[in-house]
Amino acid sequence: MNGIYYIENTVDERRSKISGYFQTEEEAREALKECSDWFMCNGTGIIWFKEFGLNKQAKKIYANPDW
Repeated sequence: MNGIYYIENTVDERRSKISGYFQTEEEAREALKECSDWFMCNGTGIIWFKEFGLNKQAKKIYANPDW
């Protein structure tokens, strides 16, 4: 599958943002170590994969274990 991985982090209780885009899951997991959700420690967030093309849905690859 051709697509892109990205990390999503919460900014506050109502919003989230994309912290970065990556070619591989391994790169995204490594970068997640430097990302954090609002009022959380580094290593928190969600990694998504979005396949290239029309009407493709993002798939959750990784979320914090305590979510």
